[in-house]
Amino acid sequence: MLTALLVLMCTHPYAAAQPPSPAVAEATTVTTVSAALSRVAQQADRVQSSWFTPEFAGAIPSIQGGFKSFASEYGNFVGVDDLGSGLYTLRYAGGSVTVQASVNARGQLSRLFLKGQQANPSPAPVPAPAPVAVSSQAGTLSVPAAITRLFGAAQPSADWLAPSFLEHISISQFSAILSQLKAPLGTFQSVKANPDGTYTAQFSGGTLPINAAAVDAQGRLTTFAMGMGVPTKPPTLEAALANFKAQAGQSSVVVIEDGKPIASLAPQQALAVGSSFKLGILAELQAQIKAGKHRWDEVVPLQEANKSLPSGFLQSWPAGSLLTVQSLAALMISQSDNTATDTLLNLVGREGVTQRLGLSSVISTRELFALKNPENKALLSRYLAATTPVQRASVLTDVARAPLPAPTLFASEQAIVPQVEWFVPVTTLCGLMAQVADLPLTQINPGVADPKAFKQVSYKGGSEVGVLNYTTQVTTSKGRTVCISATVNSPSALNEQAISVAYARLLQAVR
Repeated sequence: MLTALLVLMCTHPYAAAQPPSPAVAEATTVTTVSAALSRVAQQADRVQSSWFTPEFAGAIPSIQGGFKSFASEYGNFVGVDDLGSGLYTLRYAGGSVTVQASVNARGQLSRLFLKGQQANPSPAPVPAPAPVAVSSQAGTLSVPAAITRLFGAAQPSADWLAPSFLEHISISQFSAILSQLKAPLGTFQSVKANPDGTYTAQFSGGTLPINAAAVDAQGRLTTFAMGMGVPTKPPTLEAALANFKAQAGQSSVVVIEDGKPIASLAPQQALAVGSSFKLGILAELQAQIKAGKHRWDEVVPLQEANKSLPSGFLQSWPAGSLLTVQSLAALMISQSDNTATDTLLNLVGREGVTQRLGLSSVISTRELFALKNPENKALLSRYLAATTPVQRASVLTDVARAPLPAPTLFASEQAIVPQVEWFVPVTTLCGLMAQVADLPLTQINPGVADPKAFKQVSYKGGSEVGVLNYTTQVTTSKGRTVCISATVNSPSALNEQAISVAYARLLQAVR
């Protein structure tokens, strides 16, 4: 819930403020990325700085905390799968973590980016990984041949998919995703292997990037990570906007170029936006830093009262852990870490954030979860009955002490207490993004956008059951600054893949 839906990344700029761990000589030298990642995962309680290149020195506590949280959430570490193109999946008993990593000649990790994580079983992320190779009676097909068979068929076969892949996505879900991504591109023609290990599928009306693909020993598809298709002829804004009119529920969209709206759909409607409200916290934080009230390198202790539910992992860190404001802000935006969010909201105060979002009052993520907890029905009734900010603040004093629900509450097909959310117009979100888009931390996670297609991409998204928002500001190759914010709300679960495709077409229209 409240998560950035697409690519997630974690790297050493998130470093906590503790001093680096002392270097310890290793009895065993590792030479492969898989071995280096296995060492960190297996020994998360005693991660050593000598396992990393020097630029990671300040990030060791953050890395250790992250790997410990993976084990806490998903159980025992099982192994590492090499997906190709520098991508690796760390398999745990109850889930998996995908990273981009590399090592130097000494076997030290020189690159480590978190690309995503998920529990078993769970729906695949968007865009969903898709397996890529098939076997035939004559023998195992190559990856290009497997892609050709996959895209050339009217429907994919479950026999082409490895069991590990089908744990994360059903054949019907996979088929629907393929259809949605292929539909705007025409007829499949061929596949090209790229020098970096990726592939490009060529269609009569465009191309589809395949960022990772692999097969097992039986020729079954184990990995197939697709990007968004690139049509030969970009869609018009009008055509792209029409896709949102076809979505179930309520939609609100705005496209702003160089400060002026150029396309919109109910842009002033205040819909629920999930974690995109965090742009208001970041904008207020930046303003207070410019005013000299805080510093990016300021150290903040983690407090038990600010621990929330995922997304993110700081909720599993011990109270008193020290983090910089920069680290907290990067985690809040790129990974949508809710504990980092509530820590910063407590730091900057609610008044400025409330004003920037255009709300009468603003709740923390922990308060939102607590109010949605069925055990706290009496508190919810009091909160919904409150008519003034003062009355709501009084109720929230009690909400702060209320128990949080189990995360499984939100594995639902119906929206959970939809009245409790952050209701913000897309025009406000684009205005906030304009204020913070030049901060590098907004550029860690590009969301739906292809960063190769633009000079700069800044992104924040938000979601829960029945709620989805994407807000992206890009600088085009011609130097135009464009913000696209789109929100969709529904009483039931949304077709997030279809909305992602619709949003990608808006991005293609402004390239």
